[in-house]
Amino acid sequence: MTIPGDRVLLGVSGGIDSMVLLDAMARLAPVLEIELGVAHMDHGLRGAEGEEDVFFVVDQGGGRKMRTWVARADVRRIARERKLGIEEAARQARYAFFTRVARKGKFTVVMTAHSADDNAETLLLNLVRGSGVRGLAAIPPSRPLVDRVVLARPLLELDRASIEAYAAEQGVPWREDSTNAEDTFTRNRVRHELLPLLKQFNPGVVGTLNTTSTIMRELAVYIDEAVEGALEHAAEIKPGESVQLQVRHLRHLQPAMRGEVVQQGVARAFDTQPLPYAAVSRALGLLDGTTGARVELLGGISAVRDRDLVIIRPDRTPEPQPERHIQPGESIVFNGQTLETAIVERTELRFSRDPMIEYIDLDKVANPRLTIRSWREGDRFHPFGMEGEKKISDYLVDAKVQRDRKGRISVLADGDTVVWLCGLRLDDRYRVDSSSSHVLQLVLRQNSEPRAGG
Repeated sequence: MTIPGDRVLLGVSGGIDSMVLLDAMARLAPVLEIELGVAHMDHGLRGAEGEEDVFFVVDQGGGRKMRTWVARADVRRIARERKLGIEEAARQARYAFFTRVARKGKFTVVMTAHSADDNAETLLLNLVRGSGVRGLAAIPPSRPLVDRVVLARPLLELDRASIEAYAAEQGVPWREDSTNAEDTFTRNRVRHELLPLLKQFNPGVVGTLNTTSTIMRELAVYIDEAVEGALEHAAEIKPGESVQLQVRHLRHLQPAMRGEVVQQGVARAFDTQPLPYAAVSRALGLLDGTTGARVELLGGISAVRDRDLVIIRPDRTPEPQPERHIQPGESIVFNGQTLETAIVERTELRFSRDPMIEYIDLDKVANPRLTIRSWREGDRFHPFGMEGEKKISDYLVDAKVQRDRKGRISVLADGDTVVWLCGLRLDDRYRVDSSSSHVLQLVLRQNSEPRAGG
């Protein structure tokens, strides 16, 4: 899982599994020729106990001369806002933190301390939820986390008894998480009730379940190769934003392949658990739906039929943003975009088909300042090259702008008059013509999401 020169970030909670991982990797680091760092997240669920875990992990990392990153998250708030269970919200917050630290610290590998017991529990959880092959593959030994960073689980083939034996033999200190004993979490019920019951039928059930997950993982690799071509034709994946599925292409696939296209599209776009079979079926049901039909797939993720597409995306309602004013020649950031303006000479005009670049006759602007804002119901403009006035809402429908994009579209206005439906169409009344002597260049750029540090 490593090569000489790797920088490896260890996810350490302070529990027995992660402390064994920390101890073992500290011993192996000189042999493997790798550098180690530690990341710990306080999920904000256990008050003072969580604070004590922070001090414990920082002390353990520092004692081994490892730099330690710590973060705190309000997991209950995250769960509420994203409509997730507490466990899934904690998992998402934790991996987002690992990703930030890996980028900031230039780590090439992130290691977590998942064991064979964790893998068996995950398989059972996915089984009772109704997952398919991908869910029964459970926890992969390694997978890409982000570009040029691998997520690895070196303890995945060790059962909990082996880990406990190592901790006792090597004198590894660790802290018990009191929530592990609570049966309010589904995973804990699997751990404390279901697995012990299954062990009455098969004492080696953890090993059996791990063998099953290995078989399913190999099968998933085979299916992946078949699905890859289908994804290229049937899906457009925008990581973190949406999966757009072409209805016509999906209908020509075998039913099982349709489901895998949905599964893999969601897996590649969003950091989430495999979809239950029922959720995949709801998404595929939209193939026969009408525009506007919507179904919920998983907490915080829905699918909607939009003309000839099925679009899967997080349930995000764009927050209304106050209008902003801009002087000709200035730049301004608004609604995740940057609008750049520049006064140019006629000889500098470079007309193109790029909808993000436009030119307007500055002498036709009545107000000293322009306004950028979100478009509103009732807004009208004179689309360039078209006769007469048109409602912006009607223009967006005619232009087949997808529903999830409409809420993010801005307008540049001269007082109450729309100058530019940004990135789509200029108002004909402001176009540059042979009599124009003062020209303003408009350039709209999409901003990339900022990346937080550890």
